[in-house]
Amino acid sequence: MRRKTRGGITAGFRRVGLTQRGVAFVVASAIAFVVAYVLGFQQLLYVAIALAALPLIALVLVRVRRPKLSVTRSFSPHVIEAGSTATVSLLVHNLTGAPTLRVRWWDEVPWVSSGTVVGELLGLQPRGARYSRGNTAALEYELRPPRRGIFNIGPFVVHLSDAFGFASTTYSVGQAQEVVVTPEVVALPETSLSVSAGDGEARIVQRRSAGDADDSITREYRTGDAMRRVHWRATARHGDLMVRQEEHRSFPEAGVILDTRGIGYDDLSGDERTGYLDSDSFEWAVSMLASVAVHLRRYGFLVKVQESGPPQLGRHPAPGRTRHDEELLTELAELRLTITSTSALDMSRSVDKGRGSNGPIVAIVGNPDSQTVEWMMRQRRPGDVAVVFMVQGASGLGSLDPAVGSRLSKAIPVTTKRLTDAGWIVIPVRSDDDHAAAWEAVEFQSGRSHVGR
Repeated sequence: MRRKTRGGITAGFRRVGLTQRGVAFVVASAIAFVVAYVLGFQQLLYVAIALAALPLIALVLVRVRRPKLSVTRSFSPHVIEAGSTATVSLLVHNLTGAPTLRVRWWDEVPWVSSGTVVGELLGLQPRGARYSRGNTAALEYELRPPRRGIFNIGPFVVHLSDAFGFASTTYSVGQAQEVVVTPEVVALPETSLSVSAGDGEARIVQRRSAGDADDSITREYRTGDAMRRVHWRATARHGDLMVRQEEHRSFPEAGVILDTRGIGYDDLSGDERTGYLDSDSFEWAVSMLASVAVHLRRYGFLVKVQESGPPQLGRHPAPGRTRHDEELLTELAELRLTITSTSALDMSRSVDKGRGSNGPIVAIVGNPDSQTVEWMMRQRRPGDVAVVFMVQGASGLGSLDPAVGSRLSKAIPVTTKRLTDAGWIVIPVRSDDDHAAAWEAVEFQSGRSHVGR
């Protein structure tokens, strides 16, 4: 599936000027003028004029011959996963009646230094011939976003120079286009946590009666039963019409908790005043959330996500309905760390009474404060399997405030013991750990906890 945006025809100038070669010719011309005047060499004066004229003519040429272009950009896929590769397709159409000079082009990409050339267009031909396609160039390049988020790709930038390289101009065509980069989704292995409620959404609970296999899935015909449900083999054996029994399905629900408060991550960086906060531990947590949610849904669970801070994700699906993976991942692309007051937290920390039973509860946090821990513990019901991944920065030091990082590091053993005593399985991880290995560690820790008890 592709999403297309038509670029504008008007272009914005960035720079029109002489190249190093052009500047060198101008300097040489000035020196020739001085020498011709001092020594009285008239022939040298003609050389000086020629040296100055060539760059100036080239400067006018690149200004006049600047082509009018239109650009159509499309992405495949239209939603990109962080770390994966997408193809960007460009259709560049020359709207002028003359071929262009030699040009270089690139798309501005946030995580690539500006001016990085990713391709060339050599001599776009003018349109005129009815069946000619030379006036349009189809271009492609690969895009590999390193992190999740909403990014602007573009505008399309053209660098035009004359044949001798005396002058050049750089200008943009069209507008930038937003691209959605979702968090990386890691394939998680099957564990007892994945099937802790049975076969999940596809689990079939059948009413069985005495008899053989046919008898266990059939019953006597009742008025109103559809004939397509008649079980003919059982009918022939019993001598009466027998129909297949209705299959009853269970829909176990799993809860996933994410700590979105910046104070809970020891590698927090950024500016609190602008509201832009960053953390490698939080990025690991978001990727783990996406992986767990997709994994549990594929095993039939209805997944409900809760945030420790003010809600940023959309409303949870009603019972019996599931949110598409792409919808959740798109919302996670915009999820941000927050700095909130206690009053704001109290409003968002109600117990999830709508979550059904039979499913696990998975929490992904950094170093949560006591209020967050209390709220997490209230979400667990008696008998629920509860797992918490506690993410630490790879360096183990807080970059926003070393004192905060030291305080949180000291609080880890206390928080771990508190959660363990409450029946939670605590998995300590680092922001550079493998998500699949962390998920497998649940099986090991679960076995240890049972042995310990």
